[in-house]
Amino acid sequence: MTAPRTDALSQALFDFDGKSTGPLERFAAAHSADADLVAELCDFAASNDRNLQAAATWLLKRFGVTGAQLSPSQCETLLSLLTQETSWLPRIHVLQMMDTLIVPSSLAAPLLDALAAQAAGANTFIRAWSVHGAVVLADQHPAYRDSALDLLAAAEQDEAASVRARIRRLRKAYDWL
Repeated sequence: MTAPRTDALSQALFDFDGKSTGPLERFAAAHSADADLVAELCDFAASNDRNLQAAATWLLKRFGVTGAQLSPSQCETLLSLLTQETSWLPRIHVLQMMDTLIVPSSLAAPLLDALAAQAAGANTFIRAWSVHGAVVLADQHPAYRDSALDLLAAAEQDEAASVRARIRRLRKAYDWL
């Protein structure tokens, strides 16, 4: 990656305050995602700094919408965030990217356990998107479909309308549901 882009990326990531995405939006508008940028963002996402994780995953999600591709090891790096103690913001970003991520077999079982725990958590968005993540995982690894169906059935009883709406979208998107 070029030094000016690296400097701009670092500046945007460190300027992100956890709320206003202005610095990240400006960076995304000025730069396209190539393999080097995606790799650097994955490195930042894997850091122990929760704000950097949130900023990097926001950019990865943004670039993913425009077609940026992640390698299997980069997918694993991001999905591992869901099995660790991270704040809700990087989690929601990764969960919302699940449709574009490849779940490695070695991570499927621990990831499903983490998603099941998060599907029962207090954060409504995380609950809804965790079930979504479990369905995506089960679509890639059919051995986990019964577990995903159990999570789906429980989520259909959720008091939050946003959770039930996500489940309705899932039922329309996946014919095995």
